[in-house]
Amino acid sequence: MSKVERNWDADHRKSIIGRIEEKVRHKTPLRERIDHAIFRLKVQLEKLEETTSKLQQRDKEMFQRCVGAQAGHDTEHAAMYANECVEIRKMAKIMMSSQMAIEQVVLRLQTIEEFGEVLVQMTPIMGIVKETRGRLEGVIPEVAGELGNINALLNDTLVETGAVAPTALEIETSSEEARRILDEASTLAEQRMKERFPELPQVAPLPVKIRELEPAVGVPEPVRVESLSERVLGYAREHGGHIDVAACAGSLGVSKEDVRSAIRQLREAGRIRTD
Repeated sequence: MSKVERNWDADHRKSIIGRIEEKVRHKTPLRERIDHAIFRLKVQLEKLEETTSKLQQRDKEMFQRCVGAQAGHDTEHAAMYANECVEIRKMAKIMMSSQMAIEQVVLRLQTIEEFGEVLVQMTPIMGIVKETRGRLEGVIPEVAGELGNINALLNDTLVETGAVAPTALEIETSSEEARRILDEASTLAEQRMKERFPELPQVAPLPVKIRELEPAVGVPEPVRVESLSERVLGYAREHGGHIDVAACAGSLGVSKEDVRSAIRQLREAGRIRTD
């Protein structure tokens, strides 16, 4: 690169920084905006930790009931409590991996000191927040909604500093940096899960006896088996481990084939045993 080109490049960078500083001069200072975002993120971290603690307490109760049922040779209730623990732990892992990801976002926001770092640092940060919001949307909507608001704040910061045009920013969660941080958060969450949640005891699947009868009414429309399996399992528990296929189909408002498919899925998952 010639001396002229180097001088032009240096002048060009200075002019960009100058434009950014000029835009921010009459608006909320950059550091203040970032600190506000950090504060709001920390509030969400507290909410996630509070929810995780409640899930841990609920898991502890179900775990103790599972052990007690096993000691009393109550296979049906032991399986029910163990399955409850499994569902609780799925939610807890989402909470904990989200916490890890947000903590990394906070750390990166705290390191932004100069205008020139805004675009480089902010793009993966916003991708992480967007992905985390999506994971929490169906689990804890309140936190998910606030993460969406925080991302909007970060986006406005980029626009108002002049780092990007109002329509130029495309938030990507698939960037290498964002994906790496999310994967690390998931791995760390798995480790934390092992520390905070004891290993579940081996529980024998629920023994189920199946009875086939022709339905007395028309066959309902098929439904997704994935959403039906839990209802069929609940039916079996309520009826002492017996499933009358026709009666179950009528009770749940589904077809006999839907019930059979759900039974197959539960059997393959090891959650019931049919003789």
